[in-house]
Amino acid sequence: MNELFFELIQVSTGQLDCLNRGPSPEEWQQLYDLSKRHGLTALCYQGVVRLFEYGLRAPQDLSIDWMADAEELGGAETVNHLISVPEISNPVRKRLIDKWISNNSGSLYVYVDKQKTNTPSSAIVLKLIEAYESFHHGTLTMQHVVGCFDVLRQANGHFDTFADGSSVSQVLRKIGIWRFARSMMWIVNHTMAFDATLMPCRPLEVGGRFVLQQITEEKVPLLERIKYRFWRFIKF
Repeated sequence: MNELFFELIQVSTGQLDCLNRGPSPEEWQQLYDLSKRHGLTALCYQGVVRLFEYGLRAPQDLSIDWMADAEELGGAETVNHLISVPEISNPVRKRLIDKWISNNSGSLYVYVDKQKTNTPSSAIVLKLIEAYESFHHGTLTMQHVVGCFDVLRQANGHFDTFADGSSVSQVLRKIGIWRFARSMMWIVNHTMAFDATLMPCRPLEVGGRFVLQQITEEKVPLLERIKYRFWRFIKF
């Protein structure tokens, strides 16, 4: 089911034209539930609409509920033009990130049509920091993956250095989220079919599979949750 869900997200974002197969009514319901759980209801409804062209239609009652939810959310799931700095739980990492921002404030933003927005380089670093914090709080979802994907697609492989001369990969190493960042790149490549050559760092499959398992596992027994916490600490 997760792979079918990933395909629906790809259809919704224009990465894929159609699903590999038509979902059963029960699977449509599961896809709807997954889209809600991962904060992607409105986005995935775009995919549902696009699939009409290929004769793949969700059950009518479900389509109506999905459409109503998508309209109610409106732009709540859209990507903001300006990415804020997330709350940092680790005090050492917070100091490193604050210093990076202070030293590079002039190269973190640009103005597009008089609107302040992040540069591709600062956007992906901030998105990965946000994802890292969510990962360690057990709240990482596919919405974070799509957020990274959006930034990567807009950057199209172009990541300028910051004012202090550091690259994206150097910053990720310095603030201690290099392995996690590479794991997220693998997840974006695997779930969103995004070209790995356009990423700021090489994907790491072993870490990516571990992180993706935690994103997609809905009900995890207590013992497994304890093991996950331990391995999160060891691996990342």
